[in-house]
Amino acid sequence: MSSQSEEFDIPSHGGSDEYSVSYYDYFTTGECTGFGWDLSNFTQDDSDFELILNSKATLVLTLFIQPIVAVFGILGNIAFMFIVWKEPHMRNNMNLILLNLAVADLLYLLLGVGEKFVNALNSPVLGDKLLFGKVGQCFIITPLLSVLSFTSLLLVSYLSVERCLAICKPMKHLRMNSRKRTFYYIGLIWLSSFVLTVSILPSYSDFFTVCIKWPNDATYSNYPAQAAFCQPQSSSVWIAIGEIVEIFPFFIALVLNVVCFYKIISKLYQRIPPLSVRDRSHEHNFVSAQHRHSAYAATRMLLINGIAFFILATPLHVTNVIQFAENVFRFTFPLTVFKELSVMLLYVNSAVNPYIYGVTNTSYRKAYQNLLCIRVWSTDSQVKSKTTSFGKDSSKSPDPIPMPHLQTVI
Repeated sequence: MSSQSEEFDIPSHGGSDEYSVSYYDYFTTGECTGFGWDLSNFTQDDSDFELILNSKATLVLTLFIQPIVAVFGILGNIAFMFIVWKEPHMRNNMNLILLNLAVADLLYLLLGVGEKFVNALNSPVLGDKLLFGKVGQCFIITPLLSVLSFTSLLLVSYLSVERCLAICKPMKHLRMNSRKRTFYYIGLIWLSSFVLTVSILPSYSDFFTVCIKWPNDATYSNYPAQAAFCQPQSSSVWIAIGEIVEIFPFFIALVLNVVCFYKIISKLYQRIPPLSVRDRSHEHNFVSAQHRHSAYAATRMLLINGIAFFILATPLHVTNVIQFAENVFRFTFPLTVFKELSVMLLYVNSAVNPYIYGVTNTSYRKAYQNLLCIRVWSTDSQVKSKTTSFGKDSSKSPDPIPMPHLQTVI
């Protein structure tokens, strides 16, 4: 090994910018012996030095904003899990899928935000993973986050396909839909997420530890003498492989969901009778109003839930595309701030789903209200106002026609 000072790049799987510092192959400090960074001649004005430390914006996101998002998300997902367990009418196949999504989101918030929070408190070095060690960080926390991320993506896509079948081919879906089939596909999704994660494990399984010589200044007297990172095994090829495996499933799922959403919305609007037909009878007008309300509710929930998921998740995958291009074409693009914000949006994505259900769907909203013991004004006068508008007594008003193909998605 050469003893001269060289340029050292720290590639980070999942997306931090690369940054370069001067280092000696092997040296000894007061607390550390090994490969290291010699920062003794650096100042706070050096751009490379700024990239080594957590910025103020990063600390605000990591120590304040992300924990707040995590608290709201954890409470919301726990509430959703509780109402599915408590309310018998909520235990259907669709909610079983959403229940697994809530579990994945809950664990993602706990692990992702918790790990970043603790590491930021432990070390000022950007991306330092020394605290949890090789096994804890590179073989437990990071792979689990990858499994949970893939699982959320696949569950959302599975739910979109199920909704598309329920709307576009309701009779076929009713014949094939069963609890056993739902359990089978949910299990397959978790297994597929595990397999995808194992396939990219070498892209972050090397626990690389460095010694650090800080500037001779009182400001850095309590800074750590070591830092560690989960890096790719031996070759930058594993960085590219990891990014490809993360990029392609997401964009394939994005296209699949767009197609499903288009078919669902088109079919729902085709089923709404023309105004001239709806006005032929009061009874039909009542039924079509129920139909119309159900159709709009399903469409609204589909659009908001699906669009929110992909809008919030897309920025992170865009950064992965840019980083993949950086590795292939050998250029550098400043991504630190954008990366931090995109990770933040990913946590919002895991937190917001239960609130979307409650805002956009009456059934979930009532279940949340029952959980919180909020009394809802659904009174006899409201029922009477609906029935007397047709000039009939409430006891003689027609019962709504059941629509199982809509109930499977609402």
